Formats: sequence, structure tokens, C-alpha cells
Amino acid sequence: MHKKVKNYIAAVVVTVIFGAAAVANMDISYGSMESEKESLNNLKSEKADVEKILAELEAKKGDSEAYLKELDAKVSDIANNIYALNQQIDQKNTEINATQELISKTEVEISEQYEAMKLRIQYMYENGNASYISMILDSKSIGDFLNRAEYITELTSYDRQMLEELQVKKNEVEAAKASLDKQLADLQVLQEDAEAEKAATEQLMEAKNQEIAQVNASITDAQNQIHDLENDIAAQQELVSEMESIEARRKAEEESRKKAEEESRKAAEEESKRKAAEEASRAAKKGSSKADTTTKGQEATTSKSNTSTNQTTSNGKFIWPLTSNTYISSYFSMRNNPFGGSGTEFHNGIDIPASTGTAVMAVSGGQVAWSSLSSSAGNWIGIDHGNGIYSVYMHMSSRLVKEGDYVTAGQTIGLVGSTGRSTAPHLHLSIRLNGSYVDPLDYVSP
Repeated sequence: MHKKVKNYIAAVVVTVIFGAAAVANMDISYGSMESEKESLNNLKSEKADVEKILAELEAKKGDSEAYLKELDAKVSDIANNIYALNQQIDQKNTEINATQELISKTEVEISEQYEAMKLRIQYMYENGNASYISMILDSKSIGDFLNRAEYITELTSYDRQMLEELQVKKNEVEAAKASLDKQLADLQVLQEDAEAEKAATEQLMEAKNQEIAQVNASITDAQNQIHDLENDIAAQQELVSEMESIEARRKAEEESRKKAEEESRKAAEEESKRKAAEEASRAAKKGSSKADTTTKGQEATTSKSNTSTNQTTSNGKFIWPLTSNTYISSYFSMRNNPFGGSGTEFHNGIDIPASTGTAVMAVSGGQVAWSSLSSSAGNWIGIDHGNGIYSVYMHMSSRLVKEGDYVTAGQTIGLVGSTGRSTAPHLHLSIRLNGSYVDPLDYVSP
């Protein structure tokens, strides 16, 4: 869509530039006026389309930024979760280390208990008979003997019970350690999952940031297009206004001319009638001889009237507008877009390259129809040569005559420049005949 908009803008800019030449005389045709107004409406429509695109881009940017904010919050939550998991892992490692120490301590106790029991068993095995004999002889009574025998039995049972209890304790501690190891493994899995989720979310954030950057670039592009369109709309509006002003002046002058001609015609008729009446009166008084005189007077009046009616507005041969520059860089024909746009267009004049400040001469005598500054045609002048012929001079650096001035062929009317829509210093010369463009080379030659 953006490329389409840009290409259309380029095409419209060219229309604005060379549309200025459409008002190269005061005889503006209805078709050319409507064409420029249509171009203006197209520019406004295109601006509305780009503004709609801009609004959509702004909305998309807002949605993306809101989503990015959600992702940012999610990353923050994941980071907090990872931090909590790390603390839990550290706590589990501490508990595992403590349990491991307890297991080691229990193993030592079991080993010591086992060693003590082995010593007692070994002693009893090695001195068993003597101990029983001594126990019998040393006993003061049968009760004393039984007590001593029971003590030996209880001692043996105690050793066995201690070993069993220590073994149970070891098993419990080892089970606790196994449980802690499993909890640690589970926490480490959660930690890895959280780290993976964090990495994925950060990757998504990076992609979203790139998308927002692209949207921002599109927004800037759309804003630039709108700015260019606003400039083009202003230039086209100025062009249409100039055309309307020139057309209004043309109509006013045409009405004034017709009114003057009508008044002149009526005055001539009245004068003719008056003279005819005078001659008739003289003829009636003087007879036939004076009637001849009246006839001669009427013939003279008719001859004078015909002479006045057949006067021409032509100003003679046209001359080249520059003294030494004869090269033509662009002719009255189809040409490629000089501003880098696609396609071709019709060039309704000739371009003559020259240095800035080179004198521009009137190609023929006439009256300056307009002398003004246009955003598209730059400093431009139109001269009415009569007989429906106008010459137009564009892109000058300076204008040396004003509207209403009368100029002669060869008179300096301005200086070459590159004002308005122009790529380099040159003179654009157009000729219009009865409201239509014609090839200037039919009138001038280097």
C-alpha cells in the first residue's frame, strides 16, 4: 500500500508541476480547470487514505506496546519465580547436607555400637566357661546368680536393640535424604523450565520490539507522505485558485470587451444614422447634386468602419527567448517523469537550459497577462500577443515586468532560474493558441 501511495504522490506532483502550465494564458478551458480540481480532490482523497493507514498503524503500535508490557510483566514474574526456586534449591541443598551429616554420624554410631558388641561377644566367647564358673562361685545365692545371668542376657539384648534402632534411624535418614534429593531434582526441573520460559518470552519480546520498530518506521513513512501530500495539496490549491482568478479576470475582461464593442457598435450605428440623416437632409435641400455628395460620404464612412473592423492583433514574427542558449533539453512531446516517478507524461512546452541570471526576452510584443510566484511554476509570466496566442515563461529567478505592462519583442522580462518544481536552472517556454497547447517550435527557433 505504501509503495502505491508513494507512486501516486509522485504522479500527482508531476501533475501539479505541469498543471501550472494549464493556466499559461487567460483563456482557461473548462476541461483543464476541472482536471486540476479533480487532481486536487484525488490528493485530498489520497491524504485521507494515508491518514487512515496512519491511524491503523498507531492502533497496531498501541496493541503491540500493550502486549510488550504484558510480556515484560511476565518476564518479571518468571524472574521472581526463578529467584524463589533458587532459594528453595539452596534450602534443599542445606537440608540435604545436614541430612548427609546425620547419616554419617549415625553410621559412625552404628559402627561404634557394632564394634562394642563384637568385643563383648568375643570376650564372652573367649571366656564363656570361666565366666559362668566364676558367676556360680561368686554368687552369694541362687538369686544373685540368676540376677547376674539376667544381666548378661539383657546386655546382649541391649546390644541387639541398639543396632536395630540405629539401623532404623539410618534407614529413616536415608529415606529423608532420598526425598530431599527428589525434591531438589524437581526444583531443578522447575528452574530449568522457568529459565526456558524466560528465554522464550525474552525472544518473543525481542521479536515484538522489532515489529514495533517496523511499525514506527511505517508510521514515520506515512507521516512523511501526509506531509508531502499536504504540500502538494497546498500547491494544487494555489494552482486551482490561480486558474480560477485568471478565468474570472478573463470573463470580466471579455464582458468588458463585449460591452465596449457593443457600445462602440451602437455609437457607430448612431453616428452612421446621424450622418445619413444629415446627408438626406442636405440632399433634400440641395437636390440631386448634393445627393451625390451624400453617397460619397456614406461610402467613406463604410470604408472607415471596415478598416477599423479588419484591424489585426498580430505582433509579427516570434523570436528565440534567450540570446546565446539554443540547446533544448526537453521537447513538446511525451517524456519520462523528470522527478524519478514511474511512467511517462506529456511535456507541453520546451526546456532550454541556461545559467541562473541569464536574460529572458519576450518572444513577441504584447501585454503581460500575469506575473506572479507559484509553488509549482515558480516565478512565471504570461504574455497576451493577441489573436488567441499566449506565451508562458516558468521557473525564472526574477520577474522584471508586472501584470498590465506592455512589452516589445526582445525586451528582457525576467532572469533564468530554478524556482518552483524544477531540477536545474532552465527556461520552460509554452505557447497556447485559442486555449490549447501547441509546439513552441512552430513559432520560435534557435
